[in-house]
Amino acid sequence: MTDTIDTMARVDAMAAHMTELKKLNYELPRYSGLQAGFDSVLAQFLSSRLADTHFEGRGLVLTAGTRSGKSHDIKNLLKGFAENPSPLQGGLERKYIRVSLRTSTTWKHLGSALLKTSGYFTDLDHRSSDMIWRRTEGQLQRKGVFIIHVDEAQHTMHDKSPKEIKTILDGFKDLMKRPEWPIVLILSGIPTLLDYLNQSDELIALLEPISYSDIAYNQQNLEEADAIMCAYGTAAKLDVSGLRDEDTYNRMIHGAARRWGRFIEMVVHSMAHAKASGRTELTRSDLAETFRRWTGASDGANVMLVDNPYRIEAHKLFPT
Repeated sequence: MTDTIDTMARVDAMAAHMTELKKLNYELPRYSGLQAGFDSVLAQFLSSRLADTHFEGRGLVLTAGTRSGKSHDIKNLLKGFAENPSPLQGGLERKYIRVSLRTSTTWKHLGSALLKTSGYFTDLDHRSSDMIWRRTEGQLQRKGVFIIHVDEAQHTMHDKSPKEIKTILDGFKDLMKRPEWPIVLILSGIPTLLDYLNQSDELIALLEPISYSDIAYNQQNLEEADAIMCAYGTAAKLDVSGLRDEDTYNRMIHGAARRWGRFIEMVVHSMAHAKASGRTELTRSDLAETFRRWTGASDGANVMLVDNPYRIEAHKLFPT
């Protein structure tokens, strides 16, 4: 019984420390590019409404590898947009909705998900796709929602027939060109999303692409890694001085599959582990323990411990 209590106390402590660290929103330099892209799309949308010219929506596409932090950045982008106290031109309200898709999502499912997220009072899953989308479009207009974020958007087209993909692409286009209530569409997903979107000339004429690259092994990114380590170390009240070197950061970058979102997760998880252990210093052993939990790697395959970490396939699971 005592062991069970101790284990639960440790889990609770790690969860509490992790929660506090996750509240720290570290803004990577790439975020300014995302903000600029969103501002450009929004300005084009508002200006066509105000000029009383041909009024249609615009869109933004953010692509990056898994665990790169794209969903996190768009959440913060839209949260900042909604909380901005300045009024929008054209009498629009700062309203948006977002949905994250599964691989089984169809065009009908997407319409139903948007309808539910917008607060529609009843479930229409049993109705036809056309009926659901008519209700969805009407609901968006009634609610004053003119920004939609579809996360993991490639899932709407995964394993679909060419005809189904065309229907989905035409649907996205029609959402932005609907005369009564055009929308600003934000799509995010892995790089294959662009392969789907590029099948529609009409759709890509309404979209602006932004991509996040994997972390390169260079001085600029080492400095960014150090800034992240120091920022979270200060927030956690942990001494990180023993880890501030090129070898450690490159190992962490490799262990995070060269994705910034995963790199920050490694920092957060390792610091929570150290804090729950009652220590005041973050060590390489904490980083190694995080990598072991993530992958099941033994010491002989742990990127934080072996002589040559780059021979290890850091993005895979190992038998335990």
